Amino acid sequence: MKKLIALALVCACAQMAIALPARAASPTTVTVFAASSLQVQYTALAKKFMAAHPGSKINISFGSSTTLASQIAAGAPVDIFVSADRTSMASASSEISSAADYLVNQVVLAVPSTSSVTKISDLNNSVKWIQCAHTVPCGIAADKALAAEGGISTTPVSLEPSAASTLAKLLAGAVDGAIVYKTDVIANSNKLKAIYFKDSEAASTTYQIGISKSAVAKKNRLASIFLSNMKSKNVLASLAKAGFQIEGVK
Repeated sequence: MKKLIALALVCACAQMAIALPARAASPTTVTVFAASSLQVQYTALAKKFMAAHPGSKINISFGSSTTLASQIAAGAPVDIFVSADRTSMASASSEISSAADYLVNQVVLAVPSTSSVTKISDLNNSVKWIQCAHTVPCGIAADKALAAEGGISTTPVSLEPSAASTLAKLLAGAVDGAIVYKTDVIANSNKLKAIYFKDSEAASTTYQIGISKSAVAKKNRLASIFLSNMKSKNVLASLAKAGFQIEGVK
C-alpha cells in the first residue's frame, strides 16, 4: 500500500511539473547606446544604478549619435538609446519608436584656461581650431552657431568624428581651440574656459531618449526601470549640475 501511495505522489508531482509552464528568467542586463558627450555622467549614474539593483548589469556603448543610430538601424542589439539630436534618433526609428525629448546642450568655443582667446572672432587671428564633423550632432550645432555668428573666415584644421575625440585633441594640446559642448568644458573647468556664441538657440541641440522595440517585446523590465531612473528628478538634477539644460524640454 505504501508503495502505491508513493508512486501516486510521484505521478501527481510529475503531472504538475508538466502542467506548469517554465518561467523565463527576467533579463538582468541593459544594453545602452549613448552620445559620447554623456560619458562622464552616464558612467557614474550606471554605477549608482547597479549598486541600487544588485545583480544588474548596465552595458553602455558611447559614440557619435550618428554612428550609433546607424548601428541600431543595421540590427545592433540595444535596449536604450540616448541621442544627442533628434535627427539621429529618427534614423533609428525602426527600432526606437517611442523617443522623447530629454536634455538640451549647446556648443561653445573651448580654449585652455590660460589662452589669450576671449571672443569667437579671435578664430580669425591665426588660431588653430577644430570642430566635429558636419554630419554629427556637435558638428551640426557648430555649423549653425558659426553661421549665426558670422564673420569667421578661417576653417577648422580637422573635422572630428565625435564630441569626445574633439575634446581629447584640445586637452592633449594639439590645437588652440575647439568647438565642443558646454558640458565638456564644465567637466574640465580646471583646464578649459568657454566662450559662448551670441545665438544660444543656434548653438543648441536637443537630446532624445527611448527604449527599443526588442526590449519591450522581451519584457526587459530592468530596461524600463533604468529608463525611468534616467528621467527621474534626481538624475535630471544631477545632469543639470553638469551643464545640461532641463527646463524647456518638452
